[in-house]
Order: sequence, then structure tokens, then C-alpha cells
Amino acid sequence: MPSKLLDALLLAMPLSPTLESWRQHLKTRLSYPVRGAQTLFIGEPTLAIVSFQHDRAEVLLPAMEWRHHDIHTAKPRSQGVVEEHNGSLEQLLALVEDTIALRLKSFRECSSCGKHCAPEMLGSLQGEPVCRDCIKGRRVLF
Repeated sequence: MPSKLLDALLLAMPLSPTLESWRQHLKTRLSYPVRGAQTLFIGEPTLAIVSFQHDRAEVLLPAMEWRHHDIHTAKPRSQGVVEEHNGSLEQLLALVEDTIALRLKSFRECSSCGKHCAPEMLGSLQGEPVCRDCIKGRRVLF
């Protein structure tokens, strides 16, 4: 059974040369801003997450679990894993691109300003999706 100490040690270990080259490629060559070190957050707002472990890279779709109309928790969903020993950078890039496309499909247009927004950035005003910028100061449900 894995322990928290073992998990922490694995995260502290440097990545293999292959995984490090994949990580550097994502950080420098994507057309979206990339934040993070061992876990990369691609885009603003986040469009995809790539988590590097000692022998693989996992691509996650950002998602929210709503506990209440104004309380949510991040619950990213795995879209796939690329193993170091039998995977390739091309497989990882394809998985990242597919995840970004899927995430962008979830964006909706603000009925007030027309900006495309992530679902977690939208509220509802008279049944229409409205971004947080357009309804600051109003009493609405998010």
C-alpha cells in the first residue's frame, strides 16, 4: 500500500531524461501559457493538466464538482496516460490537443458581452449564461 512519504519522495525525484524532454517541449512549444513544474497547467483558464510521475505522464481534463450553487471543488478527469517506456511525445501531444479541444467545447458565450467563458466562470441572469465580469455587484447564482 503506497504511503504519503513514498508519494512525496517520488514527486521529489527528478524526471527521467525522456519525461523531462517531454515536459520542456510542452512548456516551450505550446501556443498556450503553461504554468507549473512537475504538474503543468496549460492555458488561462486551465484547458488541460499534465501530471508527470516517475514513469509516465497523465493528461487530465479540468472539471468542477458543484457542492452548492456557489461552492465547487476541482475534480479533474483523466483523459489518458502515456507511459515512458512505450509512449512517445507525439502521443502525449495528441492527447493534450484532444483534451484542450474537449475543454473548449464546454465553454459558453456570455449573453451580455459575448466572451467565451469556462463553465465555472459563468453565472445565470434571468436564465441566460453571464460571465462574472458582467454581473459583478449583482445578486446572481453561480
